[in-house]
Amino acid sequence: MSQPIYRVLVADDDPTVALLMPVALDPEEFSVVVVDNGLDALAEFRRMPWDIVLLDVEMPGMNGFEVCAAIRQSHGRDLPVVLVSGHRNPESIARAEALNASYIAKPVNWQLISTQLKTLLA
Repeated sequence: MSQPIYRVLVADDDPTVALLMPVALDPEEFSVVVVDNGLDALAEFRRMPWDIVLLDVEMPGMNGFEVCAAIRQSHGRDLPVVLVSGHRNPESIARAEALNASYIAKPVNWQLISTQLKTLLA
């Protein structure tokens, strides 16, 4: 039996993330689309259904918290959303929790990201 292919929307303005995320997430398990700003993330989110969304906290256009809030407003709290940030302060983590989002601190552990996402999707 084949495994499902999860649709993953990634929004991050770091070009390194755009290169590494599709490589770190096995294409036999994940279909990854990467955009580089919050406005495009929200537009792409509305274009098709996603299984999980990863949002950089600091992006041009709209930040990750704003995009997450818009997703929650239109689609509820069930869709897994992960906020990714270099900030490890309690305020940012609490803000993510208030949005019912997971929080991953940068730098991303590229060897573990696939397992982390599969755990959230289970």
